[in-house]
Amino acid sequence: MTLRDVGWAILVQVIWGCGLTLMKPTMAAFPPVLFIALVYGIIALLLTPAAPRSRTPFLWMMLIAALGGSVQSCLLAVGVKLLPASTANLLLQSTVPFAVLMSWAMRIDKPSLRNGLGCLIALAGVATVIGAPGDVMSWGGIAAVTACSFSWAAAQVLIRLHCKDSGMVFYTAMARHAAPQALVASLLFERDQIGWLARATPGDWAGLVAIALIGFAAGYMLWYRLLVRNRIDQLLPFTLLMPAMGVTTGVVLLGEGLPASLLAGGAIILLGLAVIVWPSRRSRAGIRPA
Repeated sequence: MTLRDVGWAILVQVIWGCGLTLMKPTMAAFPPVLFIALVYGIIALLLTPAAPRSRTPFLWMMLIAALGGSVQSCLLAVGVKLLPASTANLLLQSTVPFAVLMSWAMRIDKPSLRNGLGCLIALAGVATVIGAPGDVMSWGGIAAVTACSFSWAAAQVLIRLHCKDSGMVFYTAMARHAAPQALVASLLFERDQIGWLARATPGDWAGLVAIALIGFAAGYMLWYRLLVRNRIDQLLPFTLLMPAMGVTTGVVLLGEGLPASLLAGGAIILLGLAVIVWPSRRSRAGIRPA
């Protein structure tokens, strides 16, 4: 992994951490699933004219668009709406142990004692966040964010195996598939979409476009560009930077509280993830100058 890619990976986590927190005020103007359908629709509409045709097989693209796009994003939107942004940011870190377990199940990586221990520690941290009485308000939000993490982890494995495109081409194609998927889900499970759209203010629409182009398109295009040319076990650790940024912006900009249980659970999660991703002495030579 080059030093340039390290810098891009850090930038993605800054974008995602801030974007996840700033989604919460904008989402008050839209139902969560409709919000995601609009985000992907805006991305597809604006980027498709500039993007070449995708070379990723159609069926794999449909599945990845569901797991890493419409399903994952809708679950995240529901979770962010029901939970404080700082709590959602911390629970999202269960993606790493999920990805490790999937790579074992699919025989992509050989199981190791260190990774197993790290998974157990990280999951204990998630349990600490969940189990704090009165601090985490919604079991529905917890379930949504945890399912989101599982879905996104599965998508990362599939992208690494089957993506044939650059970051922009792949994400634009994924948005074209994810937008109608999310719209159908909104029509099935939400009501009064026309009323919500009519009541949205110009500021709401401006926030929606900004989140679509910066928090989603810019962040994910950079990430998928990195994912197709770097090892998962080298790249995924950079997601550990996201909760620090997300918790900070949630507390500073939104005035959210930070209970001791969140601090303790977050510290345990980060400890477990560090056990999983900390490079061995042999692999530290894998980071090289650009």
